Amino acid sequence: MTEETDAARPEAAPSPGLFGRLFGVLLSPRATFAAIVDRPKPFGALAVVCLCAAIASGWLYSTELGQQMILAQQVEGMESFGVTVTDEMYAQMARGLENAAYFSAVTPIVSLPIITFIIAGLVWTACYVILGAHAPFKAMYAVVAHVGAVTIVQQLFTVPLNYARGVMSVPTTLAALLPMLDEGGFVHRTLGLVELFAVWQMFLLAVGAGVLYKRRTGPIAATFYGLYAAVAIAAGFIMSRLGG
Repeated sequence: MTEETDAARPEAAPSPGLFGRLFGVLLSPRATFAAIVDRPKPFGALAVVCLCAAIASGWLYSTELGQQMILAQQVEGMESFGVTVTDEMYAQMARGLENAAYFSAVTPIVSLPIITFIIAGLVWTACYVILGAHAPFKAMYAVVAHVGAVTIVQQLFTVPLNYARGVMSVPTTLAALLPMLDEGGFVHRTLGLVELFAVWQMFLLAVGAGVLYKRRTGPIAATFYGLYAAVAIAAGFIMSRLGG
């Protein structure tokens, strides 16, 4: 009798591999997150995201054009705050770019795990305090780590585009898509903080949190987007007043 019962029991679906999970988060997030929270494995995904970001940034900053773009961005940023860049300052800044490729490659390897940990901690704590929902922190960390798959797509899109344009900027903000806006105004500053890949990441994070806590995605996503909008509006107002 026991043998018949065991034979009739369906076999558990095999857990997707590392790259299957990263692609699955982009193409079939709900089903993929169900597998991720069932068997959380955050570190492989985090390593791939860090490596891709390091390679992309390191390559761009190792090129002559990339270094010129960085220098132009630094000068523009200083002048926007009223700083006059002298020839001596310019030469010193240019010399400082000799190790830019190494620094830019190391930065995501160091910063992304920390950022992932902070985001996972904030979402995990908020769900615990507001919703009274309980879940292993490792599962939430795995969700956030796999949402980093969007970062890979972002690098593949943004880095070649910036290189082709010869400009170091974020081309996927709402402000970049609406060039007719008054540059430096409140609306332009606010929309300049709304980045499309970040919007995508927040949606996937809402899906992952919904799967983890067995809640509907809609209210979670609405909360994330509401907080994002509030921060963007407040920062846009301050920046437009300061003129920075």
